[in-house]
Amino acid sequence: MQALSMMNGQSRDSFSSGVRDMAFQSMLEAAMKQEHSVPTRTNRVTAVDLFQPATLRSTEVAAPKKVEVNNEEVDTIIQKASERFGVNVDLIRSVVKTESNFDADVVSHAGAQGLMQLMPQTAQGLGVENPFDPEQNVMGGTKYLKQMLDRYDGDSKLALAAYNAGPGNVDKYGGVPPFQETQHYVKKVLNFA
Repeated sequence: MQALSMMNGQSRDSFSSGVRDMAFQSMLEAAMKQEHSVPTRTNRVTAVDLFQPATLRSTEVAAPKKVEVNNEEVDTIIQKASERFGVNVDLIRSVVKTESNFDADVVSHAGAQGLMQLMPQTAQGLGVENPFDPEQNVMGGTKYLKQMLDRYDGDSKLALAAYNAGPGNVDKYGGVPPFQETQHYVKKVLNFA
């Protein structure tokens, strides 16, 4: 029911279509993986399980151990990510501030994780094994941000909109999508930078 309400935009929480798409894709892929396994007492999936976020399923492996970090260490990681990917250090820091307020353990209502709030599927695609590890998270998030900056010819507004709502929505609307959440996000990040 949760997945259907998110897809139909009937959820009480405000989800952009990019977040809905990622959430649905994540749930579908998890369900498909379970379909091909032999049901046992520990990996049996019920119809109710299929519509629960992956983080709530009893059949899922527990999240990797979270890593403690202080702001000085985060600043060092951000500097390394900036140098590695050629992204402005202030822009990265602003994304971290906006996404998680420098809390490496935070998980959003949509399931985004860590300092740069990576969705599990996105993190996996970026090679991030533990999204709660600050260095892996910032490196993965910065890599993705760089991909968006390259895609939109260095336009920070469009790259940030894509980071928040997905590049499909930016392409669909030919600019920052008309989602209040995304428009607010872009302004907030750029004000911090």
